[in-house]
Parts: sequence; C-alpha cells; structure tokens
Amino acid sequence: MKATKLFSLFFTVVILIISSGCVPKNPLPLNNNYSSSKIDVPFVAPRSKLCGSSSVEMVSSYWQATTSYVPRLTLNELDERTLIPSKGGTLQIELIAAARANGLLVYPLEPTFDALFSELSSHHPVIVLVNRSYSWYPLWHYAPVTGYDAKAQTILMHFGDTPNETLPIGTFASLWERSGNWGVVLLPPTELPASATAQKFLQAAYDLEKIGMTKEATIAYKTAIRRWPDYIPTLFALANAYYNSHQINKAEEIYRYILSIDPAYPFAINNLANLLCHTGRSDEALKLLNQVITNDVEIKALINSTREEINSSCTPLIKK
Repeated sequence: MKATKLFSLFFTVVILIISSGCVPKNPLPLNNNYSSSKIDVPFVAPRSKLCGSSSVEMVSSYWQATTSYVPRLTLNELDERTLIPSKGGTLQIELIAAARANGLLVYPLEPTFDALFSELSSHHPVIVLVNRSYSWYPLWHYAPVTGYDAKAQTILMHFGDTPNETLPIGTFASLWERSGNWGVVLLPPTELPASATAQKFLQAAYDLEKIGMTKEATIAYKTAIRRWPDYIPTLFALANAYYNSHQINKAEEIYRYILSIDPAYPFAINNLANLLCHTGRSDEALKLLNQVITNDVEIKALINSTREEINSSCTPLIKK
C-alpha cells in the first residue's frame, strides 16, 4: 500500500477513535440542571485555515442582528488580521486582537461547563478552541458554540460544513479539554457576560481602552457600573476615561462619588487634585492632597509629584 494511502487510512482511524465511545459519555455533574438552548448565530461556510476569522464574523453578525452593535471590519479585514501564513492558522492572541478591533469586548471564559452553559442560557455564543486530533498531531479549530440539547445530551456548534452540528457531550468534552477548555465570549460593550466577575470584566473593558477604543471602553465601564455600582476600580477607570477625553465635569463627578464611598482612596484624591489644579482651583487641590496619609512609598511619590506640579503651574484644560 502506498504511503499516502497508509496515511489516509491512519487519519481515518484517528478520527473514528476521536468520535467513538473512548471518551466520557457524560462529563457533566450528576443531577445537573442545564437547560436546552439554541442561539441563532449566522453561519459562515468553513474556509481552509480561516476558522478564527470566520468564528469572529459569525458572532459579530449575531450581535449586529440582535443589538445596535455595528462591526468595524469586513470579513476580508478579519482574515488579514488573523491568518498567520507561516503557522497555517490563527493564534488566540490574533483572534482576540481582531475581535477587539471589530468593536467587541473579549471576555475570557472560565474553563468550566458551568461558565459555558451560563453564557449559552443567556444567548451569548462562545468561541471555543478544540483539537480534533492528538497532542502529537494537533488539528486546531475555532468554532462558535451555539447551544445545548439537554434531552439528546449534545452540544450545538458551527463546527464544519453545516450550521448547528451536534456533538455528543462526551466527544465535545474530550476535544475541548485538549485546549485547556479555552473559550472567549465576544460581546458589544453594552452587554455583560453571564459569568462575569467585576475584576475580570474591568480588565476586558480596559483592554479596549488600551488600543485606543475609548468610546467602547467607556460604554463598557458604564455597563459594569450598572451591575456593580460601588466597585471603585471600575468607577476610577470611568473617571479616568472621562478625564483623558476632556470630559472634565463628568470626571470630577465620578472622582467625588468615589470619595463619598471611600474618602481615603488616594488615587481618586490625587487625580481629582490634578483636575482641580488644571481648572483653576489650586488651593482646593492642595487641601485635598493634605488628606492623604500613607506609608506606601509609591503613593507618597505620586502625591508629592502632583503637589509639586500644583505649586509650579497647571495648564488649563479644555472642557468638553
């Protein structure tokens, strides 16, 4: 038998093993109460080496159809941003960067079925990475998970040639485990992941701001504050975003609100003092800085630097 035929036969055997009963029949906890769900995610036919950009496009199209979200990139632009020719595919970091450039917040999924089903139940499609082969011959593939059939115990995915293909839960678990149960939730900044924590969502929002998408980040901060109204790190991030975009009155309002929650919060004191100085209220700024009592060397240095700036001169800021 020729080598190509041998390889073809071997590959077929591998695929049969993967899809056979050599995986757990049901990896979910006993007496789980996960409900069936199906999300109407638009389908993009598979294209060789472009499953990463296809997955982002499918999820982006879903949010475009169900919310006011408007994608920033075309499918061709997503292809250009994600495909690494030398690797014949897409790394997670490129997929994440492309999703952010498309105006979506990227929230890392906790690697658990609880988190996955929580998102699906909230009609949030989840992009997962699976290895359709073995560690020594990986066949990596990104695909949106679009639902779960509790009765049939199957996962629904835009996995291959047809939309909403079904995989037995045990097969899916085996394939997903090979990537460390990696997954991401892509959302417009007006939406919150069902499995979100305040700290992780803040990081996801700040990652948007770091690439210059201040408008989207600001929306995400405000979305988070509706869920966690007194979470100071998010309030502080929102105030800074306002300040950096010269929305001075809004920034001052948030800084003062933070200090109504925690009057000794040094970073809000420092930034509010800086704002006061640049808006012609240096005396008030210095009095505010005098309220900071700390043994932290870095905070002392920050406060002293701001005090020196106030004592020299402060360039007026233009309000928006």
